[in-house]
Amino acid sequence: MNDNVKPYIKTLEDELDWKLLDQLHGVVSQISSFCFEIKKYCVITTFVVMTLLVKFTSQQLDHSLFVAGLIIPICFWFLDSIGYYYQIKLRSTMEIIGEKIAIRGSSSNVTSTGGRIIFKDRLNRSQWLKVKDSILNHSMWLYGVMILIDLVLWRFFCSGGIS
Repeated sequence: MNDNVKPYIKTLEDELDWKLLDQLHGVVSQISSFCFEIKKYCVITTFVVMTLLVKFTSQQLDHSLFVAGLIIPICFWFLDSIGYYYQIKLRSTMEIIGEKIAIRGSSSNVTSTGGRIIFKDRLNRSQWLKVKDSILNHSMWLYGVMILIDLVLWRFFCSGGIS
C-alpha cells in the first residue's frame, strides 16, 4: 500500500454536498417521471377532446377538430420542454457539486471516476442553446409526429380529400 496516500475522510462540506446531490438526484428523477406522464396525458387528452368535439359537431368533420389537434400537443410540448430544461439545469448543478467533492478529496485516495452526470459541452452552452435543446430533442418527437399527422389530415380535409 502506498504510504503517501491519505485515507478519505469526509468533511462537513463533503457530507452536505453528498446530501445535496442525493436530493437533486431525487428531484431530477421526479421531473423525468413527470415528463413521461405529460406525454401520456397528451395522448389521452387528445383522444378525449377529439371524441367530445366529434359529438358536439354532430359527427361531422370541421376545422375545430384540427385546431384542437394542433393546440393540444403544442401546449403539452411547451410544458414538457420546461421540465426537460430544468432537468438539464439540475444535472449541471449536480456536475459542479461532484467536481467540488472530487477536488476536495484529491489529496486522498478519492479520485473522480470520470463518470459524468452531464456532458461538459452542455454545461457551457448559451441560454438560447439550452432553451432550443429543451424544445428540440429526441424525447419530443411524439409532439412533432402528432402535429405533423394533424396538419396532413387538415390539408386533406381542406382540399376535399376527406369529409
